[in-house]
Amino acid sequence: MKTSIPAKGKKSSTRKTGKISLLVAAAALSVGLVACSSDTSGAPAQETTRAQVLAQSHEAVYETNEVTKDNSQELRVASQKEAQKTYGDSKELSDQMKLTLFNWWGNWQPDYASWLKIADGLYAQDAGITAIGGETQRYSDYRLAMKAQRDQVDMAMGPIMNITVDGNTATLVYHMYLTPKAAPGKTFDTIVTEYNTFGEVNGKLMVTDLHLYTDGGGMY
Repeated sequence: MKTSIPAKGKKSSTRKTGKISLLVAAAALSVGLVACSSDTSGAPAQETTRAQVLAQSHEAVYETNEVTKDNSQELRVASQKEAQKTYGDSKELSDQMKLTLFNWWGNWQPDYASWLKIADGLYAQDAGITAIGGETQRYSDYRLAMKAQRDQVDMAMGPIMNITVDGNTATLVYHMYLTPKAAPGKTFDTIVTEYNTFGEVNGKLMVTDLHLYTDGGGMY
């Protein structure tokens, strides 16, 4: 299993493709979950496959067949430890952004209260977040929307599979596993792409803008 963090400047040779059209969020499940998956811009919708999302030009950390719900926590923690070794002494902004995200992923917990504690340390209070419902929310509203979502679905996060930085924006891809509480026998494996824009807030590096997209994993 390839679990190493890419060396600085190393580019994946297997992630080369043109720009793809990601679908912006606004589909609701019968159980009430809302996630980013359908185009609300008025333009004709274009389907985005898992292969297209994963084929974007990111630095490779994991291959998709190496990640499962069962090993997701183990891989998140392993990636966090390796990122600390790789980026921990670097003063480069791009490396500090990566380290911030790998640390957050390693510390992530499935229950809402634990998520809230670490989320408060990642997202600026006035951050704009486009992730649930198809519209940009302030972080305070996003917290409430996430609570409503967690009341309806159990969630597990896979490790960061691909990550790249352009300026002060980090793009990453990962699996998210969603199990509706109304149908606990079925777990949906979704592929998520995030664009995290960072800024300095009171001397701390934090996410000031987030755009999240998902392929739906068959839920939508």
